[in-house]
Amino acid sequence: MLKYILREGEAVGSYYGYQTDGLYTQEEIDTGKYYLIGGRKPNAGDIKFVPQRDIAYGESLTDDDRTIIGKDVPSFTYGLNLNLEWKGFELALFGQGVGGANVAFDVYGVHPFFHGQDSPRKFHLKRWTEENPNPNAAYPRIYTAGDAHTMYNRNFSSYQVFDADYFRVKTLSLGYTIPKHYIKNWGLQNLKVFVTGENLFTFRADNRMEDFDPENASGVIYNLGTKSIALGVNVSF
Repeated sequence: MLKYILREGEAVGSYYGYQTDGLYTQEEIDTGKYYLIGGRKPNAGDIKFVPQRDIAYGESLTDDDRTIIGKDVPSFTYGLNLNLEWKGFELALFGQGVGGANVAFDVYGVHPFFHGQDSPRKFHLKRWTEENPNPNAAYPRIYTAGDAHTMYNRNFSSYQVFDADYFRVKTLSLGYTIPKHYIKNWGLQNLKVFVTGENLFTFRADNRMEDFDPENASGVIYNLGTKSIALGVNVSF
């Protein structure tokens, strides 16, 4: 199933799939308040797809029920560059972010450990279970790879489209230049100590993105960015 559509008047990189409204409850399944896809019936904890046509419960959704559900091209990008000095202290900060963007995690957004190629994620712990039948859980019911019910949730939908807006502090540096009258007897002209961190803080619009690097997230890339801290000294004789 294609997940993109190019349509006049719509954004480039528009995602095209089913709209969703949480997860099915057992009561909805028992009372027949569900829709079929490809002849498949959902279970409690499966994704509740919303038809775009006026159809009755028990009928099948088709491609005519798909609609635009997001876009992967940001509406804007921005950055922040800050440099402050005060009585020998120096603070430098560089950050960047995007707004108005989404990222789709395709099969992995609803089917963990697909082909053994994915790793456990924190939001898997917030999944729907019989002990915690939350219709608004971050992750639907989990099936084994051989279970035919996996095909129902794998229909591309807004459930797999995450808000990709973020702001990341790329570089943060704090330094202090020791006054000359303290170091002149050491034969030094200048002595500065500093600490620099990279990728220390990332603020995400979607909490489900906490396991993913928003700068590199795509349908197949999930690794977190590397954080680093360095201590240093600048000396002039």
